[in-house]
Amino acid sequence: MALDVAPPAGETIQGVGEHLSSVAARVDSAARRSRKFSWYCWGFLFGVYGSLVVFAIVGTLFAVVTTTTTAQGTSTTTTYPWWDFPASAALPAALLFLAVREVVLGRREQHALPTPSTGSEAPLSWTETVQQCQRKITHAKNETEWSFVPLVLGLFGFVESMVSFVASYLFLEGDPIFILVAALTAFGSLIFLWPLYRGVRNWIGPYQRLLDQQVGDLTRLEAEFLWRFAGAPPTP
Repeated sequence: MALDVAPPAGETIQGVGEHLSSVAARVDSAARRSRKFSWYCWGFLFGVYGSLVVFAIVGTLFAVVTTTTTAQGTSTTTTYPWWDFPASAALPAALLFLAVREVVLGRREQHALPTPSTGSEAPLSWTETVQQCQRKITHAKNETEWSFVPLVLGLFGFVESMVSFVASYLFLEGDPIFILVAALTAFGSLIFLWPLYRGVRNWIGPYQRLLDQQVGDLTRLEAEFLWRFAGAPPTP
């Protein structure tokens, strides 16, 4: 999907340059959001496995020990409090929410109307501006795609630990079949990352097409200028 940014009718080099400044500002915003998205994704991964340590510590401190005496003997059951997993999982869940939020806000900014440049002059060096925008777009693209590595690993561990917590209350924690079910459930949950992955690709990708459009407009206008005032034919 292309971004809705186009120079006005009767375009000039200065006008296109001002739009390039607007594009550069929007690329900066997308780069900041992609950086935050990456931080949240990595934080989610470390938060998931850190929460397992918190879960064990809190469970040990507030465990409920039940002793049952029967004719066959005495058995002891240790049960962690029901609020242990929700409390320990609050941080990674919040980080996952913030990661998704950055993508949603980034997509909204992508579809927003362009903000015209407030300056009266074109950029001092549009070539440098284009180069900077290109570096930021490439970095944001790579950054967001690699961020799905911690997302996949984190979501798998998060769902598997949640299923295991439920299993402990159903007294199925040590059942080999239930261990397989927990792993399959965690693996199946990864499908929910597919819409997010498509959303990220449709978020960063259009900025590249927009930048190419602006470069094409500037190149064409400069060629027309040389043709009219220097007698050099414009390049096709």
